[in-house]
Amino acid sequence: MLEIKVLDLDDEAAVGAYVDVWLTGHPTTNRQWAIESLWEPNPDFGEVVRLVARENGAGVGITSVGLLNGVNSHLAVGTITVHPEHLRQGIGTALLEALLPELRARGGEAVEGWGVVKGSAGERWALASGFRLVAGRVLQRLTIADAVADQRVADGYRLERWTGAAPEHLLVSLAATRNSIRDAPATGSARQDPEWTPESVRADEAEARAAGAELRVVAAVEEASGLVVAQTDVPLHSGDTTDTFWGSTMVTPAHRGRGLGLAVKAEMVRWLRDERPELERVDSGTDASNTHMIRVNAQLGFFTNREVVVVSRAL
Repeated sequence: MLEIKVLDLDDEAAVGAYVDVWLTGHPTTNRQWAIESLWEPNPDFGEVVRLVARENGAGVGITSVGLLNGVNSHLAVGTITVHPEHLRQGIGTALLEALLPELRARGGEAVEGWGVVKGSAGERWALASGFRLVAGRVLQRLTIADAVADQRVADGYRLERWTGAAPEHLLVSLAATRNSIRDAPATGSARQDPEWTPESVRADEAEARAAGAELRVVAAVEEASGLVVAQTDVPLHSGDTTDTFWGSTMVTPAHRGRGLGLAVKAEMVRWLRDERPELERVDSGTDASNTHMIRVNAQLGFFTNREVVVVSRAL
């Protein structure tokens, strides 16, 4: 008989069943690390809803869906995973039906999957389950040792970098540069870009610290004005030993076309090589219509390892 419950982290058997299913999609991951990671906070989410489906005590399916912070607290993002040996038995649908009231009770208004493989059975299931296709994404991976990171910043600019809190004299222009993300290709996702202010930048930095993340930022500063005009960031979490995920990159409109996006990303690669030599790979996700950033990544040595779609359903 199928039993679906919210995961109780103090229930050793339930945690074991949950991780059994999770590892089917991450077969090279250390099991103990996977268990310990369940207790780690994630600065991207206010709360994560984990359900575990069991038959006769064995894990057959799970959800890991988090409600975003700030202006996106209405939006839940995550995955539903069914054990490969139990596909096409209605378990995914049963998990979705159990998940929706949990999200509504927490104030959720929409739920999205951001990593559904394009053309997969998962995409077909989502569309048949009331989700709609709202965007495509290209997932790229960089092997850090193989990166081509000799690109330098253009004349008239300098690079600055920091970990954690931005220097006070750069804070206002950093916030303005972050707002340049609003010019990125639009999607039908329910996610909203926040209005960045100096106060919200400091709040974002504080959230990262509270979650134990090491936020590394590289910025391009215009020499004449002393203002940040481009930035990129990589948030390193405690579990990021050999692999991590790139954060965001943006260049203000008036300074585009001068290679600043490539320059700040190349500097980040050099920094990671020097100070985090244990890191082997970094992944990046870019909207499929943002061909410029996809090309920039390719110049650094990123290769496309898969294409995914974003699916969305109102609650």
